[in-house]
Amino acid sequence: MPNESSWGADYFYNFLHEFKTFEKISKQKFRVLVIGSSVTGYSINPKDLEEELRKVTGKDLDIIFLSYAGMPPMDAYLMREQFLSLSPDLVVYPVNFVDWRLYRAYVLDPKNGKNETAEESKLILDALDFRDAPQSKIIFPWESLLEFWDLIGLEKSAEYLAASIFGSYRYKEIYWKISSSLYEHRFGRNTSFREYNGVDIPEKVTFRGWTGKVFSFQPKPYMTHKGFYIQVVEEVLKDGKLILNLENSSHSVQQTMEFTSPGWKKILLDPRFLEQEEKDNWIRVELSNTWIPYFAGPEHKDWARDVLGVRLQQIFGKEDDLSLLDRRPVREERLEDLRYLGMSDKEYEEYFYFRLLTDLKKRPGLQYIQVLADSKKKIAKEKFRPILHFRYMKKLISFFKEKDLPFLLINNPENPVSLSWYGDSEWYREHLSYLGEISGGGDNFVDLGRALPSTDFWDFHHLTYAGTQKMNSKYAALISKFVE
Repeated sequence: MPNESSWGADYFYNFLHEFKTFEKISKQKFRVLVIGSSVTGYSINPKDLEEELRKVTGKDLDIIFLSYAGMPPMDAYLMREQFLSLSPDLVVYPVNFVDWRLYRAYVLDPKNGKNETAEESKLILDALDFRDAPQSKIIFPWESLLEFWDLIGLEKSAEYLAASIFGSYRYKEIYWKISSSLYEHRFGRNTSFREYNGVDIPEKVTFRGWTGKVFSFQPKPYMTHKGFYIQVVEEVLKDGKLILNLENSSHSVQQTMEFTSPGWKKILLDPRFLEQEEKDNWIRVELSNTWIPYFAGPEHKDWARDVLGVRLQQIFGKEDDLSLLDRRPVREERLEDLRYLGMSDKEYEEYFYFRLLTDLKKRPGLQYIQVLADSKKKIAKEKFRPILHFRYMKKLISFFKEKDLPFLLINNPENPVSLSWYGDSEWYREHLSYLGEISGGGDNFVDLGRALPSTDFWDFHHLTYAGTQKMNSKYAALISKFVE
């Protein structure tokens, strides 16, 4: 099935699609296999890294990017043979505090839980819970069965065995999700989606497709006869009707539209907008009203101060050429990436707490963030113990050493705000020492934990687009030592 997913959506399918793609391609270049969780996903853009490495080394390299949200070292170890089958010349693994899943010890035992004394078998069973981590059934069921058959019980063993034998059972959630997405792209309005996957808007849109007060796009033929949809929310109508003024680059064609009610609105573009040459033909849209998520009603409420306009369809600007969607998912800059630019450290820290750690009783989806924050403060008072995922990281590195395959372990940048909660603790120093020890030190391990200022982070450990760009040259410099 074609991969028409956006960068941050359907990450298990993106992972499998990337793996299957390179599994079929015979190796012609030096191959760098980059693995990891969303920490990796938010830190590295494969195409940008390939270009940077070309500048640094003078060589063309393949970057194979296998990442999904929530991949801890135990998962990576269980996939070690799959990784090896791709014939990499170097494995790169950026990690951060969240990847060790240390917070689970406190969640499982809120009163007395400690990583110093936690029972590893309970943590393993927790890590294999399908509700929180379905990847063990989707991506590596047979390996999970072989590794943990004596711990998981008969019922779960049967599920892993069934997933290993029957693809219809193993991939059923992915199949229906991707099938419905393909159907929506071809026959639907493309108004039901998690993440925007349309053309790049110069002024940028949010991950969910919301524009600002002004946005621009190049007109496509389908927009004049089939039309396109925008979503108008009641919040943008609070001061009266919404007026859209459309104008082309030469100011020779104008079109005005008015909306007085919320919902998805169909727009038929004036055919005169298509008369100019495409490369110079841009339409600028200016809205009369805007709205701010923090002051919105329950449906659109969010703890953000972004100034928003209307929402575009999921594949806006690509409906007449769906082949544009079938590509390796690429991260693109979004409005959320721009919200911290130009802020002082004090301004950022105020927004940080407002955005992530305010009114959490009203935001059950963010309780995980509070748990993660609390766990960093608790771990600072504990002694370091290389439990579970630390142990599996050691086993993973040992496996690749036995295969004479170089392995680069990176302690990835962390937000200085959250790093201050535990970064000066004995635990933090000892955990870095342990990572250096198991990786062999030298060029095989690098600590970049303090490499970026706070304004380059979305939260504790996910980088903004600007942060990713800053890190590109750093990653390339580290990788180039192995290429040489």
